[in-house]
Amino acid sequence: MVAIGSHYRVTGTTVINTAGRTCNFDYGLGLLGNGEYWSAIRPAGTPVALLTSQPLLDRFPEVRHALGQPQVVIVPDGEPGKSLNVVTSVYERLADTRFPRTGIIVGMGGGAVTDLAGFVAATWKRGARLVLVPTTLTGQVDAAIGGKNGVNLTDGKNLVGTIFQPERVIADRAVLGTLPDRDFRAGLAEIIKCGFVGDPVILDLVDSLPAGGPVGDDLLRELVDRGVRVKVGLVEQDEQDHGPRRYLNYGHTLGQAVEAATGYREYNHGEAVGIGMLFAASVAAIVQGARELPERTRRYLTRVGLPTRLSATVDFERIWTLMGQDKKAGSVGREFVLCLRPGVVRLTSMPDRAVAREAFRFVAGGERGTGRD
Repeated sequence: MVAIGSHYRVTGTTVINTAGRTCNFDYGLGLLGNGEYWSAIRPAGTPVALLTSQPLLDRFPEVRHALGQPQVVIVPDGEPGKSLNVVTSVYERLADTRFPRTGIIVGMGGGAVTDLAGFVAATWKRGARLVLVPTTLTGQVDAAIGGKNGVNLTDGKNLVGTIFQPERVIADRAVLGTLPDRDFRAGLAEIIKCGFVGDPVILDLVDSLPAGGPVGDDLLRELVDRGVRVKVGLVEQDEQDHGPRRYLNYGHTLGQAVEAATGYREYNHGEAVGIGMLFAASVAAIVQGARELPERTRRYLTRVGLPTRLSATVDFERIWTLMGQDKKAGSVGREFVLCLRPGVVRLTSMPDRAVAREAFRFVAGGERGTGRD
């Protein structure tokens, strides 16, 4: 990996065109700490507020220098930091410095921090400029793309939010070398999801990996590129999330309920989404006869070292209640993304309680939920 702050190289730019804004997704090496790169984004004299966590500020001090000593707003890392109390504290910091609407809010961190930064930018003086710097694989292939942002309530994840596009997303491959292995593998869950909902070649590439083994740089570049293209294609079709963009919620109905039920501490987002995809595959096996899908899904998750079983502490009744409060639930009932086979997905209603319970038993350690007699 190229060190942060060394000579930078943009290895690819994807332009995301939506009604809200045209956003450049820059993918490269050594971008974050390079003043020359940032000067093209931030003209001299433009106020900048850097929202990030203290550990990341300590890990990448070059970013502050490259941004010309911005106003730094330290926020908590992880899902517990995505709260209205934290949002209010950020507003107060911006108000203290009379931060203008024409200033740039830079959100640097994992998906939780970029979600928070996006929500703050969307609502500060009815919309400030926004640049996102995802420092996790999950952020680079999913959370920072598409303009969704939000904060959590005790009743569920992202129940309060907006759709507000950044003007740029900066995905520096160099930062992935600093990720703990568990967090890196969690990001692969979102890439696998893109394989199921839009590009089955991704699944073939995952299948070529040794179980739990390393992912080479060239293969990682291809996986990220393919995953980003799937998400960008759906976002451009449906920015406001009323139709096909919702395919990207595959695995999230159960996954986000698991996160909330365990206080966002037992499973990270990618791990929960992976188990959520296994749950959805089990539902497809039960109601649509897609009998090979559960074990196939389990194989992909195992390949990248993700868990395939829920712990005994996760209770079905609590999960069922949380799924009913999911922000995707509509007037006709709980919405659910069903994959019939890789590349073939549809939106449907959440299965009835008996089917959901059987599929839950499969991910909780039982062997039912595959549609077999």
